[in-house]
Amino acid sequence: MQPMKTLGISLVAATFAGTAGTTLAADYPSRPIRLVVPYAAGGTIDLMARMLGPKLHAALGQPVVVENRPGGGTTIGATSVARAEPDGYTLFLGSNAAFTISPQVMSNVPYDPLRSFTAIGTLASFPNLILVAPQSPYKTLADVVQAARKSAGKISYASFGVGSTAQLSGEAIKVASGADIVEVPYKSGAQCVQAILSGEVTFGFDTAVGSVQRVKSGQLRALAVTSSSRLPDLPQVPGITEAGYASAEVIAWVGLFAPAGTPPAARTVLNNAVRKLMNDPEVKRQFANLGVQASYLEGEATMQKMRSEYVRFGKLVEQAKIRTN
Repeated sequence: MQPMKTLGISLVAATFAGTAGTTLAADYPSRPIRLVVPYAAGGTIDLMARMLGPKLHAALGQPVVVENRPGGGTTIGATSVARAEPDGYTLFLGSNAAFTISPQVMSNVPYDPLRSFTAIGTLASFPNLILVAPQSPYKTLADVVQAARKSAGKISYASFGVGSTAQLSGEAIKVASGADIVEVPYKSGAQCVQAILSGEVTFGFDTAVGSVQRVKSGQLRALAVTSSSRLPDLPQVPGITEAGYASAEVIAWVGLFAPAGTPPAARTVLNNAVRKLMNDPEVKRQFANLGVQASYLEGEATMQKMRSEYVRFGKLVEQAKIRTN
């Protein structure tokens, strides 16, 4: 009789689990959702969150409240989400910095970048531009590298700081070329632009979001873009592979995540809402107005991309010996 009793308990448990899942699917969401942004207010990803919040509210029927948790190379915000109750009411809008870069250059990051989260999907991506002042004698990236080989330690570049996509590209160029180029870290792309224009550095990086218009207006000259292909907005600027440094291809991307263990029913609701939003021409237009290219990728494909990128960036971090102090 014992096997029958066990079977009965199993059937009751399975029935209860199925009912619970159905109830959650029907009820979720039933209260406001917190959307954590690991950057200060006013930046590109914060603006994306504030644009998406009302649209998710309309799609889900519950308010979406943006919460800025900057600092720690995006790990402060990421940690708060990794430790949150996995019930679908805490989400994370972050870049690959939180998953494939910062955890590899910082010590003791208190979450597992590949296991502490589940991806709802990638929403957008954007490369960086490698820039010089308009009066610079350097017309190509090869010109800069050649100058660095002739004058060791005299050529410098501005990055967004340790663990940034700018630093990864800059250090990849150094590793591949063997040139002695000095990194000068700043806190933002805007500060990098000022350093380039003032002559504090030889060249530097800014996001395509930030400086496409500066290049078009002649305020800056672009030597390359850190994607493998050219940007439609700057067809005269070579991609990084064409410029001779395929290993320096580093593209920032932004995705929506939930804590690992979030119920499948909640994830399905979120996935469906986000997929519909990212197919909306109005959302794509609003992203474009922010200088961001909508680039939707489903959740599992996003996780696969993260795993692959983690390995590639890990090798680069080791070769370039990139670490925080």
